[in-house]
Amino acid sequence: MTISIVGLGKVGLSLASCLVAGGHRVVGVDIDERLVAALNAGDVDTPEPGVRERFAQASAGVFKATSDIAAAVCETELTFVVVPTPSNSLGGFSLRYVLPVCETVGQALRAKPSRHTIAIVSTMLPASSEAIVVPCLERASGRKIGDGLGYCYNPSFIALGEVVKGIVAPDYVLIGESDKTSGDLVLGVHKSIVTSNFPIARMSPTEAEITKIASNTHETMRVSFANMLMSICSEVPGADVDRITEALAHRMGKRFFKGALPYGGPCWPRDNVAFTAFIDAIRSPSTLPRAVDTFNSDHARYVLRKILTVSSVGDTIGLLGLAYKPGTPVTDRAFALDLAAWLPQEGRKVVGWDPLAADEVRRMFGDRLGYADTAEACLSASAVTVVTIPLPEFESVDWSAAARTTIIDGWRCLPRAAMEACAKYVALGRGPAGAVAPWISRTVGDYFDLLTS
Repeated sequence: MTISIVGLGKVGLSLASCLVAGGHRVVGVDIDERLVAALNAGDVDTPEPGVRERFAQASAGVFKATSDIAAAVCETELTFVVVPTPSNSLGGFSLRYVLPVCETVGQALRAKPSRHTIAIVSTMLPASSEAIVVPCLERASGRKIGDGLGYCYNPSFIALGEVVKGIVAPDYVLIGESDKTSGDLVLGVHKSIVTSNFPIARMSPTEAEITKIASNTHETMRVSFANMLMSICSEVPGADVDRITEALAHRMGKRFFKGALPYGGPCWPRDNVAFTAFIDAIRSPSTLPRAVDTFNSDHARYVLRKILTVSSVGDTIGLLGLAYKPGTPVTDRAFALDLAAWLPQEGRKVVGWDPLAADEVRRMFGDRLGYADTAEACLSASAVTVVTIPLPEFESVDWSAAARTTIIDGWRCLPRAAMEACAKYVALGRGPAGAVAPWISRTVGDYFDLLTS
């Protein structure tokens, strides 16, 4: 098949690489002329694993890049739209990039006699397809859905740093189809690139939009529930959150169920807010997603309090990990950056280390933050060091550099060598030593007798 992709960011370029590896001819479209020129010269610059390799192994001529959407539409059968849908000031997802693309695609179809199908991959608010996007396509093209014009909402369930994996080995494929012919076409493309059996969910575009945003909201709910247990276990003598979540996982599953630090990233926080905004707009109760978002903020302040408790004014606090997750330079809503902003307000200095994200953080923070070239330098320069993400590089760190350092491990992920070498090891989610009875008496007092009477 000949397929066009509008938007060659991390997801769009990864999708293009999977399509050419699946034997399709692909025309990639992007407004960045430098990116277009680089891709046409064979220069694929992306941190996503597997993308360069797939392009390198593809036959000559199966991929080209352009900035001309209309030309790409005229020579392809199917267009995937993978452009940003940024959050707006009301918490929703703006269509300010999607709609101009749809307008241009629709106008191009006026000069094309054959049927064309558009599949939106970008996350959108429920009802966006049927209320706004499809009418835009129909007006611009002069066609109706099912009459020379096909439409699907086909979001990907991917994680940055693993985009190709999410495309070729998905948990399931979600297709919101305006008509069966369009759904069959998009499903056939997925079957050509997915490397294993996969479940298929076919429904209306609006149902698919609800499914997509509900998926991320449910995941934040699970993360927050596990984080609540982590904070409880940090206070109760002898409690260990990992023993508790492992037991609960027998009924609740293990996915996104490890008590640790607040969630961040480019999707989870904004999706939770957007779902709340949509639910409010249709006048349904939004208590649950709103509570999850509130808890995530409260949990962040709880961890900050833990750091302040074991440090003093004037101390340097080290941050091991600056991105929102390991394996990526992305810092969107990274908890480490919240700490980097808060700690100086409390009289602490901050030094950070991250093998992938340091350059991006330096552009954002400048000299307001110290930067260590190695984990050892970060450890030796700080009185307290916080493990903000579980980096694979920890296995090769010389932890003797932490001989005078208190380490706060928010993920309980460090090797034993780190625990033995540092001056003090604090594993959030594991309670202090001591008996429970005197602790509950000191902490709760007579109120506990009332709670149990």
